Amino acid sequence: MFFSRELSVFNAMEPIVSGLFDEHYVKAGILKCNCGQCQMDIVLLALNHLPPRYTSGQAGEAYIKAIYQEPQLQSDILRELTKAVQVIQKSPRH
Repeated sequence: MFFSRELSVFNAMEPIVSGLFDEHYVKAGILKCNCGQCQMDIVLLALNHLPPRYTSGQAGEAYIKAIYQEPQLQSDILRELTKAVQVIQKSPRH
């Protein structure tokens, strides 16, 4: 199978991870560096250590977001975000 331009493939973990990062780290003001580069690096590093959840539509995205309302799965994401914050704060790219 090949992907055409009409099909849109989307990793539904991106908004979930970004939302939790914003809620628990950015808004809380606990980051040493609050620049956009560090924030992006943290989210990307966390995403690289979490399983992707690909979907091609809004219904699939809503289903995946509903699954990730479970406290244990949110805890898994926060664990990876915490690790990523530690790594990026030790050696930021800016």
